[in-house]
Amino acid sequence: MENKAASLHTDIDTVLNNYDFDFSKVEITTLGNGHINNTYKLTTPDFQFVLQQINHEIFPKTEELCCNAQKINLHLLEQQKNDNYPLSVPGQVLTNTGATCIKIGEHYWRLMEFINGSYTLEEVESPEQAALVATAFAQFSCALSDFPANDIAVIIEDFHDISFRMSQLKEAVENNVEDRLADCQALVNFCFDQQNFIEHVVDISKKLPLHVTHNDTKINNLLFTHGDKPCAVIDLDTCMPGLLMHDFGDMVRTCCSNLAEDDTSTDKMYLKLDIFEALIQNYQNAFGDKLTALEKESLIVGAKLLPFIIGTRFLTDHLNGDNYFQVSRENHNLDRAISQVQLYSLVCEAEPELIKLAL
Repeated sequence: MENKAASLHTDIDTVLNNYDFDFSKVEITTLGNGHINNTYKLTTPDFQFVLQQINHEIFPKTEELCCNAQKINLHLLEQQKNDNYPLSVPGQVLTNTGATCIKIGEHYWRLMEFINGSYTLEEVESPEQAALVATAFAQFSCALSDFPANDIAVIIEDFHDISFRMSQLKEAVENNVEDRLADCQALVNFCFDQQNFIEHVVDISKKLPLHVTHNDTKINNLLFTHGDKPCAVIDLDTCMPGLLMHDFGDMVRTCCSNLAEDDTSTDKMYLKLDIFEALIQNYQNAFGDKLTALEKESLIVGAKLLPFIIGTRFLTDHLNGDNYFQVSRENHNLDRAISQVQLYSLVCEAEPELIKLAL
């Protein structure tokens, strides 16, 4: 463990030598609790930064990822200058050679601005807070509505493609490399039984316009300041051409359950309808007339899709031996899968009421 820590500090020192700042006196602390990347806060007597080691196995297009973020940030800054974007834009700090990231050994790193006094929150605790979250993410997408979505690289192919995710699950079931299928056969069967929903998603997806979407719209991907007011959207790693229903669905997935994503007491799970109402009304209001009628209709589809699709991904990873998502206990990904599929079921059951709340 000590050798690993020493190696990490050596790597960080090497990274920081590529930037025009004095890091001779720097305090390094772990930041956030993401499943994928390793993120640190750097504090010097004069500056604060965020340093991130990007998981290049999950994000093999690492340089394109950083290039995407740079393009998006520059566009948002222009929108901000024209009073079309009210949030801050924490940018990537370029290296001495003008690069957006640096490769040390096999690892990629990037340095980003830290907004002084900002902080993250881990869960939505009230409808008022949900309204702020929905508005902030809608403002982000709205400000990018005139940015050509196909001008940024696709970082993860077929990220929200339900047909692709089901084919991955099918392959994991057939291979059963860790001999874990017997313990989750009922859950596997349930996922494959959702064929009518899957076909509906495929059909509506073909008819919706492409946007630059964030694709990870959890509350902890917002920075807050002074009285829990959102001040910035962060973590642009999965920003890609996508559909607004994906972003809205992920907000529902991460805000509307009373339980944590990996909580095992799924029999006690319920849907927070007041949170859902705040999310959908404020998301729609922030877009105004920029949302088409079909996009409004698709938001409910997204609310079902994101718990279902992430549930199948957790289940696939469990069957494959936990190679994608970081786990901290036995059957961690299976617990996550059970939780997400239960949330999908609750959203399906509540759909008539959710449609009324959206009006």
